[in-house]
Amino acid sequence: MPSTVGSASSIGAGPSSPIKSERYIDDQPKVGESSKASSPELTDEKKAGSSDGNQRKKRRLFGGKDGSKKKEHEEKTPMVSLVKLFRFADRLDKAMILIGTLAACTSGVAMPLMTLIFAELTGTFLSFNFAGDMNESQRHMLDSETRKYCWYFFGLGMGTWLVATAQKLLWGIASERIGKRLREAFYVAILRQDVGWFDGLSTGELTTRISGDVNLVQEGISEKFSFVLQYITTFVAGIILAFTRGWRLTLVVLAVLPLLAGSASLMGILLAENTSGGQDAYSEAGGVAEEVLSSIKTVMAFGGQLRELERFKAKVAKARAAGLRKSWILGGCMGFIMFSIYGVYALGFWYGGKLVREGRMDPAQVLNAFFSLIIGGFAIGNAAPSISAVASARGAAVKVYQVIDRQSPIDAVDTSQGLSAADIRGEIELSDVDFRYPTRPDVQVLQGFSLSVRAGQKIALVGESGCGKSTMIGLIERFYDPERGQVRIDGVDVREYNVRSLRQQIGVIMQMPVLFGHTIFQNIVWGAADGDAPPTREQVEQACRDANAHDFIMSLPDGYDTMCGERGALLSGGQKQRIAIARALVRNPRILLLDEATSALDTAAERVVQEALDRAAANRTTITVAHRLSTIRDSDVIYVMTKGRVLESGSHEDLIARNGAYARLVEAQHLRQKLEKDVRELGSDGSSAASSVVAAAEAGDDDDIVSPGIAIGGARTHTRPSIQRTGTQGSEDEKPAEAEATESKRLGISALPRLLMMKRRHAAAFIPGTLLTIIDGASLPCFSLVFARMLVAMAIPEPDEQKRKVDLYAGLFFMFSGVAFVAVGGRSLFFGRAGEKITYEIRHAVFAAMMRQDAAFFDKRENGTGVLTARLATEAGDVNKTVGEAFPAFIAGAASIVAGITIAFTYDWRLTLVILATLPFLTLAFFFEGKSVYATTKAMKGAYESASQEAAETVANIRTVATLTRELTFIEQFRANSAGPYRKALRNHAVGSVGYGFAQATMFFVYCLAFFVGSRFVLDGHLTVQNMFNVMYAIVFSAIALGLMAQQSSVLTKGLISSQRLLGTLQSNPTIDAQATDGLHEGPNAGAVELAGVRFAYPTRERAAVLRGIDLDVRPGQTIALVGPSGSGKSTVVALAQRLYDASAGAVSVGGLNVRGWNVSSLRRGLAIVGQEPVLFDYTIGENIAYGNPEATQLEIEQAAKAANAHTFVADLPDGYATRIGQSGGQLSGGQKQRLAIARALVRNPSILLLDEATSALDSRSEKVVQEALDAASHGRTTLMIAHRLSTVQNADHIVVFKNGRIIEQGTHKQLLATGGLYSLLVAQQSLDVAH
Repeated sequence: MPSTVGSASSIGAGPSSPIKSERYIDDQPKVGESSKASSPELTDEKKAGSSDGNQRKKRRLFGGKDGSKKKEHEEKTPMVSLVKLFRFADRLDKAMILIGTLAACTSGVAMPLMTLIFAELTGTFLSFNFAGDMNESQRHMLDSETRKYCWYFFGLGMGTWLVATAQKLLWGIASERIGKRLREAFYVAILRQDVGWFDGLSTGELTTRISGDVNLVQEGISEKFSFVLQYITTFVAGIILAFTRGWRLTLVVLAVLPLLAGSASLMGILLAENTSGGQDAYSEAGGVAEEVLSSIKTVMAFGGQLRELERFKAKVAKARAAGLRKSWILGGCMGFIMFSIYGVYALGFWYGGKLVREGRMDPAQVLNAFFSLIIGGFAIGNAAPSISAVASARGAAVKVYQVIDRQSPIDAVDTSQGLSAADIRGEIELSDVDFRYPTRPDVQVLQGFSLSVRAGQKIALVGESGCGKSTMIGLIERFYDPERGQVRIDGVDVREYNVRSLRQQIGVIMQMPVLFGHTIFQNIVWGAADGDAPPTREQVEQACRDANAHDFIMSLPDGYDTMCGERGALLSGGQKQRIAIARALVRNPRILLLDEATSALDTAAERVVQEALDRAAANRTTITVAHRLSTIRDSDVIYVMTKGRVLESGSHEDLIARNGAYARLVEAQHLRQKLEKDVRELGSDGSSAASSVVAAAEAGDDDDIVSPGIAIGGARTHTRPSIQRTGTQGSEDEKPAEAEATESKRLGISALPRLLMMKRRHAAAFIPGTLLTIIDGASLPCFSLVFARMLVAMAIPEPDEQKRKVDLYAGLFFMFSGVAFVAVGGRSLFFGRAGEKITYEIRHAVFAAMMRQDAAFFDKRENGTGVLTARLATEAGDVNKTVGEAFPAFIAGAASIVAGITIAFTYDWRLTLVILATLPFLTLAFFFEGKSVYATTKAMKGAYESASQEAAETVANIRTVATLTRELTFIEQFRANSAGPYRKALRNHAVGSVGYGFAQATMFFVYCLAFFVGSRFVLDGHLTVQNMFNVMYAIVFSAIALGLMAQQSSVLTKGLISSQRLLGTLQSNPTIDAQATDGLHEGPNAGAVELAGVRFAYPTRERAAVLRGIDLDVRPGQTIALVGPSGSGKSTVVALAQRLYDASAGAVSVGGLNVRGWNVSSLRRGLAIVGQEPVLFDYTIGENIAYGNPEATQLEIEQAAKAANAHTFVADLPDGYATRIGQSGGQLSGGQKQRLAIARALVRNPSILLLDEATSALDSRSEKVVQEALDAASHGRTTLMIAHRLSTVQNADHIVVFKNGRIIEQGTHKQLLATGGLYSLLVAQQSLDVAH
């Protein structure tokens, strides 16, 4: 009896959230979503597409407006509250935040306190200036007061150093901890979702949010949040101090406070809204990038790079529009804020002068009160970038928290709920099951479906593609729940079992197996039930022997330690399937589900593996889905399905005797009746000949082997042996990575200017932006001149003269307010717009550069889909912030420093030199802070890329992760990827915080030194008080700009690092450039294909040769079949013909011309391929077919679909050819996808047709119809076909047999049977006796 699972706690559980979305599985007739899924929104709303298919058919297939686009005016997403931003803080984080907040507030109070000291000391100097007689007592008073207040400055500086260091350190560490926890929680939340939730959700969008939105949230809760608190404290403390020193003046000045507060609040709200919209658009663009990059070879084959570039461009254009609106908002609000601040100065000093004349305040009180208000005003302005960061975090957190808060109805990560399935026997019963995919309620997949399987029984499901076979497997795994009826295991409804425990008792081998970017050994180990002791090396090797994989693995340079590549990309289809079978066998499950488990294997391997599977099926419940009926003839019961119902059932013999649907399926798959007679006539001699050929092939030497067959085109071919297409991710992969790292260092600080120069057409915005920024920067020192004179004017004893000068300087202050409005608003606007436009161009250019790369570029691990998607998401954004925020801050800072020093030198060079002597200390502080920020940024970028790659791979293959119940494994790996950089980031925060604290305290130390030395010069008669103020304030106001530069140093650092990576991608020149204009453009009209002495090894695996001296001559119009074991080099020949790679030696010619002489795009235009694992895109069905020929008419599209036996199922869909099929065609069954892929190839009308297992996913009836269509399509054009089902190649003009990269025999079907070689053995193994 089932028992309750132990009390292990669930991971990352969150409160329920009404977010729902479902996904189809591989086999549905359930294509057709009416409209494009609303992936980034993650909402309940079902997108209702237009039912008017005829209207959509009239639209252009590419580039036109899609009727299923999202509504432009969507409900605005609310922002997360400030408190909720910190929901992932633990007690230690909260304690650090509390102490850090106290430190931030204390740091904020330092500036108003400084004004108190400053005002008193300034008052002392003013009293001395207007004292008249300079007697000894007055000189002594000035000296003693100066010394006293200078000590106050020094103490305030030391205190500020301490609290500012604590502020940045504690907030920095807390944000790293919370950000790490948030990133992990988001990843966990994704992995715990039910499979149906992923319907319409682009994996690229999810991984973009991990690397983009989570980073925005972390930035918003970092020290930038503390800066907001600090500046608010400064503002409030300044007002309080101002009230205590002069309440009348303060009230008048505060009359404009509502304007400041209102504009700041409006800015925050509008920025958050536009940030959220921009991030949604970037997420959509990330989804496009992920889909395209993960299917890049299909894009290359059909010349779709420019089309995909336009699709990506349309998405980022929406983000650019939001960014441009954001720059207008930021410019207008910032300009108005600074206008108000300077306007306050004019009003305040005018009214302060009046109060002094009336005797209600003295000049020191006016200065103190007003200087406090000035500091408070500047604090509001300085807080704007940090407020923007916090507002952006609030907007970005909404979507992240929605995913985290969604409680999955089928949670595979939760180990605490439900019954344990550890002791199940394996009885399976489906009772009157109705099922429709929730997002396709109008398509019934299963209807009244009932099935009973005894424990240990072996049953098979057969039927046409899309009849519901794989759907039933998904229900047993509990990927979905039925809408009616029950699925029971051992008499218990599967909904009562713990999901994780249930899946651990089930082994699944899918039609299109997925491997992960780790070693072969690790991939197989992950097949074992998570939580059990991992299998030993011996157990793994035995599983591989049973799966017929051990020999090919051991032939690789690194054996079981060979890397598989992203999604197993560095292995052939057959090799992947054998490893997937070994992975399932090592689990030793109670229930074994085989969904076309041997479809990618050659006949010999299939027989060996099938025997292993038959042994594995002993004493366990086995359900097999198969189109190759030879693999299921020994099943206890065979169920024939059609349209979600059971048509007939029984044993193989019973069903043959009935002469019903099953018998017709067998007949359709039977080789010609003469086949077995021919094979029998060959007798033992044939077997001997074949054995000798195989032995020669396996010898593995480099001697030429003469094929016993007939030469193609009259020439006998000679071949050399090779090994399979893989190797380890060893030194070959590491060398390019090291070279790239060296190049990255060499680029250094020059990368960003070089990157911007490439986009210099937007430099026009830099000209007015730079001029306005210089004006803005220089206005502060110039303002200091008026400010210094105003201070002196306030103390003039004659009322009339005082009024005249105060009014004059107040008018000048108001003039500065106008200058500030134009300069600050203009700089924010121009640099913001330039940043958005340049970012748009960079994203577009980088994606275009990726589209230019050859296949070898994408084979490298460092160029994995997740890494490249993250690069597009985050690194271009870093450049945007650098241009929009850091550039103006540094330009303004430089202008302010130059102007300030110039003014200071003009009035007194001695005091200026003394103050400038402090700059090395300030520079040292900036250096330490910048160094730590650089190291932290670089380390975390590595962690983000690694984590994004891991996330992209697992989310894209979520079904495999769920089947293997390896969610916890990948969660731990995700954590491990960021553990090292995280620890390094914490250390760097410690170093950088000390530098930051010192930089903040330096200003007080400068005041201390300046006032003390200034007093010496004044007392010695070398300097007047007026000139001392001119020098000091010129330097002091310049220091304000330095503080802003210090805040933006981290932004600049991130921009520099990101620029290096982006520039590296932009300057990467492919060996094979599909967008190059050189080469012959006419296209190969003649379909001749020739390989002469071709040797080849994949660039990332140079030690593992794939082809050795292949000679092949294919004449125009011939149909040539390539057969042989998996991994023998057949698909490589097809790849070389398309020039996805260049041969290492020898020549590959198409149409009588070496492929290197063709224009790459023109060459591929003359070819069309149907791959073993067909890739479709998130377009409509009509657009997917037209991907082969964008100029195709609707009639041509439908004719191609009819030829591929796809028109009927498409026409049955509510939206017909206007039906969207989801990312990667995820809403289609395997057979449906393959038929559309065939239609896509046929509509291209190519000179050369390349078929790589083109019918492997089809049922027998569809295969027969489609094969007839392919045979008809082959007339008049050259066809290269790869097939393991020999019934599909027997009519070929020539059949070429590969073994270990060699051609060991070739000829016609009859000739090869007569030779008694390997081919005849393959035919004998594959023949199915109809008589049984």
